[in-house]
Amino acid sequence: MKTERLFSILVLLLNIDKISAEELAKKFEVSKRTIYRDLESLSMSGLPITSIHGRNGGVGLMPSYKMDKHLFTDVEKQKLIDALNIHQNMLQEDNQILIEKLENLQGIADAFENFSYYSPTLHRKEIEEEIKDKIKAIRKAITHKKKLKIKYTSMSGENTNRIVSPSNLQLKDGSWFMEAYCDKRQDKRLFKLTRIREYKELEEECIKTIESETVSTKSYEEVELIFSKNQLGKLYDFFLEDEIKINHNDITVTFTYDNNQNLLPFLLMFSSSVDVVKPEALKISYYRELNKIYKKINDDNQLSYIP
Repeated sequence: MKTERLFSILVLLLNIDKISAEELAKKFEVSKRTIYRDLESLSMSGLPITSIHGRNGGVGLMPSYKMDKHLFTDVEKQKLIDALNIHQNMLQEDNQILIEKLENLQGIADAFENFSYYSPTLHRKEIEEEIKDKIKAIRKAITHKKKLKIKYTSMSGENTNRIVSPSNLQLKDGSWFMEAYCDKRQDKRLFKLTRIREYKELEEECIKTIESETVSTKSYEEVELIFSKNQLGKLYDFFLEDEIKINHNDITVTFTYDNNQNLLPFLLMFSSSVDVVKPEALKISYYRELNKIYKKINDDNQLSYIP
């Protein structure tokens, strides 16, 4: 798992002067590109990763940082405990012994006196319990490098049986996804955990895939929306202050978005409380979906929604 690999890389860097990306890739059985992404993640978290160029080069940590590697402030200890508790809640992993060790370190007390954590996703508690069971099974398959046989329901309701080689778990947009190589599609795919209706670990070992070196194909464009004023509270859940303009009668929201992703489900949450100004393709798609909804409500098909 990525989190475990990041921690292992950090421990390694704390105990050696330098190591090459090639050595790290071989040690953790991943591509060099994956190692570079891991190092970038560690750097973004505030660790002073340095690169040593040349024939005997590699990567390492700044010497001044390594001198203080065992010195944690109370704030840093609390951050570690917070992270462990969240991880324990989300994945049902028992971190209690490690948490207690940190709490018993000199200078830290009353941990979590003012902290409460309920849910990592947008789903009901009962659905989250199902998802946690799936996460356990998928993590087990990843650890043992075994394939999974799953029954998967697409967004359109189509049921398919798949044989997959799971490689990663992702939490994004309020839902858990499994990244896996699909034998049926012969490519990597993301599978939403709520749509995995059945799953079984197989004896067959996972397919090892070479990670793509291609540049990201993300394409961003400006989106402009107009909302009813009574939607302001909800808008702060999704948009930054400088993306929101409060007018006399309505609210204008302008932001950039990857047009390879589907924005329609988000817009439909607001129903008639939002109008699409641009881009034109999104505007047409949105009102087409609204018309379908209104036609279902009105059996005589006489009512249509036209901007």
